[in-house]
Amino acid sequence: MRSERRYKFDASGQCPLTLLEQIQLTTLCEIAVRLDSRLAIPATSSNFSLRSTGRGFFVSRSGKHKRMLNPSDFLLVNQNGQAKAPIAPKASDETLLHALIYRHCPDVNVVLHCHAPELEKASPPGVQFDGHELLKALGVQDHKTALNVPVYPNSQDMTALAKKIEQKQFASESVRNGPVLFILGQHGIYCGWNTLDRSEAALEAVLHLLKYSNWKTA
Repeated sequence: MRSERRYKFDASGQCPLTLLEQIQLTTLCEIAVRLDSRLAIPATSSNFSLRSTGRGFFVSRSGKHKRMLNPSDFLLVNQNGQAKAPIAPKASDETLLHALIYRHCPDVNVVLHCHAPELEKASPPGVQFDGHELLKALGVQDHKTALNVPVYPNSQDMTALAKKIEQKQFASESVRNGPVLFILGQHGIYCGWNTLDRSEAALEAVLHLLKYSNWKTA
């Protein structure tokens, strides 16, 4: 019997998990462990989420080191980031930003947010990558096409920050063929795409490019 069958409910203890959700959330926990190995989720920082078709999305709860997550540490919330259960533990502080991505990007099913050391030098208004083969992992057609990743000033007011990002990044109806990416200065990166594997690969690609390529301030 697979171990994920032990986790039958979300963090509220009231919202049942399907077997598929248990498997996907277990994989998301494994991604967190791999990110921990590269020092990308220090202390209790970072958060992860998974779309639940027809029910909203699951987001990791606050107060626990993400390398220790299991499927029952994710809270089911609606598209506005509010817990589905009437009594529930605290969701991640950045749940509103996850909700923003899911509302505007119907093809995004996974959002990864981490605080990797490679991000420390990224500053507004953004970073630009070009001339690197690894850009193909980010949905770019070829290595000669430049990719800009916006960087927003960080804020503790999540409502105001979400509104600002919504106005700047999601005002246009056009969606680039690739992951949804943005960085909060002196904070961390948000990376969302359609599958767990592609989301992790895209995040790895950005962190590699930040560390080893000759990127520019956009």
